[in-house]
Amino acid sequence: MQLGTLTLQSPVCLAAAPWQLPTGPAYERLGAIFTRTVTMEPKPGLYEEGIWQVNEQTLLNATNMRTESAEILVQEHLAHLLSYGVPVFISITAPGIPGFRKIARFLAREVGRQIAGVEVYITQPDTGKGEELTAKFVRDATQAVRNELGPEAAIIVKLPPWPEHIRGLALGAQEGGATALAATNLLKALHLPEDATASPVAGGLSGEALRPVALRCVWELAHDERITLPIFGTGGVFTAAHVTDYLRCGANAVQVASGEWLEPGLSARLAMECDHTHPKTASAWKS
Repeated sequence: MQLGTLTLQSPVCLAAAPWQLPTGPAYERLGAIFTRTVTMEPKPGLYEEGIWQVNEQTLLNATNMRTESAEILVQEHLAHLLSYGVPVFISITAPGIPGFRKIARFLAREVGRQIAGVEVYITQPDTGKGEELTAKFVRDATQAVRNELGPEAAIIVKLPPWPEHIRGLALGAQEGGATALAATNLLKALHLPEDATASPVAGGLSGEALRPVALRCVWELAHDERITLPIFGTGGVFTAAHVTDYLRCGANAVQVASGEWLEPGLSARLAMECDHTHPKTASAWKS
């Protein structure tokens, strides 16, 4: 996969990477590592690790989960992720355009030459006022990050799992200077704990339940002749066959997140499998 001047060595990338990856798996075989999403300032939350396993391969990630700051990532964790020798992208989010500009400026100043770029994580504004997420917001957020990081940095814009709207949002990202797109982030959902007296947990689904929706989103993007950016497929990648499914739908690479959380080292194993034991996947990737 070509991202500007950067070439990824594998179609398999790790997303929402744990701060301390386990020793043993060959993470150096990955195409890239994407960090957990960070904000400029830490966002306190009700849950330190608010992830529930809904079923065997589906997770619910609580909305009210603590988010670490970009400063903590840079000072305490980034060096470890960089040690694998593959491109590292810092995933960022913010409540508005000034927030995206601020965190991008910080990263450009502190680690601009160390990282491959950033992932701009786009979510619905969480204000309680019912604002709609628009292509203009995506364009302006992408442009703000691009202006701070400069023309050489790779900027991947991760979009919500909305098949009926994702083309328009993607065009906004493209107009704002994105290098690539990622489809998708979390699907809004609700988890009811077994304890009937416990409060429902609002959050986002990832894993198996998300994959059919994410595949449709990738398909929508890949079959719009106006969209010329490469695409990362993300959602429910657990096997090399799932990697192939995303490539068949038009993705250029995939991100593994929930699978890695459930099975540490899965992303490294899939990278090796796609290189050596699944020629169809390797062929689709190289083409």
